[in-house]
Amino acid sequence: MKKWKKQIVRLATKEALLSVFDLITPFFQADRHYRQSMDKYLAERTIDRAQFFDRIRYWQRKGYIENFVESKERYIELTKKGIALLEEIEIENIEIKKPQNWDGKWRIVIFDIPESQRRNRDILRCKLKQMGFLQIQKSVYVFPFKCTQEIHELVSRLSIEKSVIISVSEIIEGEKKIIEKFLKIGLLKKSHLKNKFKKYKKSETYSRS
Repeated sequence: MKKWKKQIVRLATKEALLSVFDLITPFFQADRHYRQSMDKYLAERTIDRAQFFDRIRYWQRKGYIENFVESKERYIELTKKGIALLEEIEIENIEIKKPQNWDGKWRIVIFDIPESQRRNRDILRCKLKQMGFLQIQKSVYVFPFKCTQEIHELVSRLSIEKSVIISVSEIIEGEKKIIEKFLKIGLLKKSHLKNKFKKYKKSETYSRS
């Protein structure tokens, strides 16, 4: 299958999953174990019960959920596969808002994640690149805008908090080239640089970078 066709299929699959989990997610918002009573949910909402149970059976066949009876009450619960899928979707939805102005500071993400968490390390690298981070060393990425909250959410979901450091710096070695790269990909604009250049008019550090 051609690359562009694979991309269309991937996007279509993602949208379909998001659509279904938009229906299912409210079950689990109040319970960190991703479990909820179906009877209680149905009693509180006016929905098409037949369509609802069709969806439940479909996702049960896919291996993402399971349902069971406990104390005469019906429950639905995400499986490990379902939890992994939900977390993957939530990670995909983490985005950094680009402000109109740049404060001239750099956000640097440094990590040393053990091989036992290789999958989560790869997800982190992929997500940083997707969000626009620039890799300046093997495990060091840089970004110009505020993103601490988003990165904390990302590493928390990946359970790698102890292996990741977020630093904020006004000066970074080689930043002139870094700025040029961000300008090239369109993350930074010339209008963003006004305050930065003012700050470094008298700085020898910038002229040497």
